Amino acid sequence: MSTVTCPSCRHTFTAPPAATSTAPDRSVVEWFRTDQSWTGSASTGEVYGTYLRATDGTPVSRARFVADLAHLGIEEVLDDDTPVLLRP
Repeated sequence: MSTVTCPSCRHTFTAPPAATSTAPDRSVVEWFRTDQSWTGSASTGEVYGTYLRATDGTPVSRARFVADLAHLGIEEVLDDDTPVLLRP
């Protein structure tokens, strides 16, 4: 298990080991369906922090979060060395 730290409030969670399934984690899918607060590009750290604050259960790691969003069609790119997520 790994430790996950919210970039905004610095709260820490213990994330479960990465799943062997390629399907996105349920918490990420539910968050993505309900959170319409960002479109276009947004900092990966900011978006991940929003996910962490919205998740009631045990959150996934940042790497898993980004991988799950990629599975849902959200690309992560670098913008001046800052990881950014692109939501259509």
